[in-house]
Amino acid sequence: MDEVMSVQRVRIGREYDEVLADILCYPYPSHVEYKRRVEELMKLGIEELELVGSAHIGEVDVLGKGWAGIVVKALWRGRPCVLKIRRVDSERESLEQEARYNIMANCVGIGPVVYAFSRNFIVREYIEGEKISQWISKARGGSIKHVMKNIIYQCFKLDMLGLDHGELVRPAGHVLISRDERPYIIDFESASISRRVRNVTSFVQYFFVRRNEASKVVEDRIGGWDRDRLIEALRLYKRKPSKRALMRILEVLGL
Repeated sequence: MDEVMSVQRVRIGREYDEVLADILCYPYPSHVEYKRRVEELMKLGIEELELVGSAHIGEVDVLGKGWAGIVVKALWRGRPCVLKIRRVDSERESLEQEARYNIMANCVGIGPVVYAFSRNFIVREYIEGEKISQWISKARGGSIKHVMKNIIYQCFKLDMLGLDHGELVRPAGHVLISRDERPYIIDFESASISRRVRNVTSFVQYFFVRRNEASKVVEDRIGGWDRDRLIEALRLYKRKPSKRALMRILEVLGL
């Protein structure tokens, strides 16, 4: 009989908890910072952390660990959510700008919904899904076509909004596909409204122009396309982003 793995949950409380401190104050936990951050979390409405995921802090599982923050599953006012935690040693002084850019994207129906945020935390919608690179390896051609078209349209909306995501040049870890095959662009920590937008061109170049494992799978599943015509269509779009230029890209790709 298979052993059932229990999920570790940690309640948010003022009494010092080493496991919680290691996560909230990574990588330099202290009683002072712990107290400050717990108060911040309680004001936001976070009730507990659910320690699951493929990344690790010591022996503790988390959803993700990056140079700027830690990502964990949590409970917010009785609702499952994702909690992003600013690392104590992060060069970023605050997560507030990232949250505001995510909310900008939310205004046009893009990205996980942000529920609340503060200097050290972002509370956002929990998406049950997998990274696009993992999803593509198992998906059928028809599904890939549908999802790719959806993402390119989302990128176009961001371009028209004037918000450059900043990481779609390597989208494998920045796009999630939900169980019902809905794509979500996530992680707006590198986003900007001051530089030239390149969401459509970055995403399309990665999956349809460059030669990599992901683009090979996409080509195998949905068929080939004329790369020279696509590069020309991307140049026209880059010169003057418009719905007409976008439709030209989709036409070349057969989407």
